[in-house]
Amino acid sequence: MTEDTPARVLALGDSYTIGTGVDPDERWVSKLVDRLREAGESVADPVVIAENGWTTDDLDGAIRERDPDGPFDLVTLLIGANNCFQAESASEFEPKFRTMLDRALGFAEEPDSVVVITVPDYTLTPVGRENEPDEHAERLERYNEIVREAARAEGTRLVDVVPTSKRVAEDGSLVAGDDLHPAPEQHDLWLERIVPTAAAALD
Repeated sequence: MTEDTPARVLALGDSYTIGTGVDPDERWVSKLVDRLREAGESVADPVVIAENGWTTDDLDGAIRERDPDGPFDLVTLLIGANNCFQAESASEFEPKFRTMLDRALGFAEEPDSVVVITVPDYTLTPVGRENEPDEHAERLERYNEIVREAARAEGTRLVDVVPTSKRVAEDGSLVAGDDLHPAPEQHDLWLERIVPTAAAALD
């Protein structure tokens, strides 16, 4: 990135990145770019490869189809909730996640230009509580151990949104109208954790 060239952002993920349940300008990806611009960064509109319901396999296929033109100055990766929801074991998830992390790294200038985000805890939402929450929570905890370990091993940056996602147990306003996905207020709380890390990656 030169002084005259806006920073390029690539966001890879699923419903949590595309912003299922909120307007496009309310999702954390959109607000991240807004915040960076407000801080004086020159940032292009983000390239977002994410959809509701996507697993790692879906994301992999979409990346191959879209074939985004790197390198990017900032790459975010948030994936795994649907693998977990579909009861995929941690041992099955681990190589798939590492493959997605490798793909993210391939689009970045350096490993510390990649921001890995932990998988939010959906088990405390109304929908999550109806679907064997203890079993899902145990599997999700192992998933996030894998996410953290992989991020450390590859030297990427890591943002943990799990503590924030757990606040839905006490504050129902953090859940969107579909009783599952994050409301705008939760996207804002995630953003407080993501912005400083993303800004550091661009610096």
